[in-house]
Amino acid sequence: MALRSPLYLDIETLLSQAEYHEIDVPRQSEIVEKTTRKRGGGGKVSFPGVGGADASVGSDVEHQSTYELKPREKATVSKVIDRLISEEAVKTDLDEHTVLSKDDLVEVDGLTRITAASLAGKMFFMIRRLMDTAEGDLESIFDLGIEDLPVADQVRKVYLRNELLPIPVLLELTGSKLPQKVYVSVAPDHFIDAASANRVEGELRVLGSISHLVPGGDEGFLSAEQWLLHDWEYLMRRKLMTQVDEVVKNLVEQLEIDLPTEDVHAFLSGPAVVIDAVALY
Repeated sequence: MALRSPLYLDIETLLSQAEYHEIDVPRQSEIVEKTTRKRGGGGKVSFPGVGGADASVGSDVEHQSTYELKPREKATVSKVIDRLISEEAVKTDLDEHTVLSKDDLVEVDGLTRITAASLAGKMFFMIRRLMDTAEGDLESIFDLGIEDLPVADQVRKVYLRNELLPIPVLLELTGSKLPQKVYVSVAPDHFIDAASANRVEGELRVLGSISHLVPGGDEGFLSAEQWLLHDWEYLMRRKLMTQVDEVVKNLVEQLEIDLPTEDVHAFLSGPAVVIDAVALY
């Protein structure tokens, strides 16, 4: 098994999975060192009225130092994942014969990219920033173009400078052996070191738990509002979702982004599986 270098890691969920499957995890521990030496040297010491005593026996002197030892994160993570896989707590080598259920822990490889829903989710987050200063009703905000100064400033920060926003990112993963579409939901607050949302696209291995199984057919769809309108008020989401599909398509056209014609706009069509990411590496 190789040492993994995650660029994204939800360590709390990973360790919870390990605890649930009764897998030992290296914990932060306190080490106490004790050293003992003899006091005094050789020769004899004479006391009045008493014969000579051997000074080499002396008395014990104890020195104690205390420090904390923290397990190396990469090694710990790799060992935990290896144990989860060896204990068959993780489903690997997924294909058309694999039976998947909600909450299954899976590991899947493929080529990931950010969906239109998450690109638009950034825009809706920017709209929330602008709502405090916007004049008129909500519909007037949606009429703003990218060339408008307030919007242009936000676009520079979010799209050109790749500002990492406190919203989840929805990825599509292609190239796996699963027959259904595979989507990966990535929370905003578990990136490692300098990694950020700009590194979630490319050839990656995903460890995560299945949050949604979307069936095929006319009834097979899942609303994308949790990525489009994250943390928006419930009634506001209900109102916006009735018109969001066209807004997303217009945004993609304005940004001149080459995305698949059947990309995620207002909903995910089935058959599909959504994985909540625990680690990306």
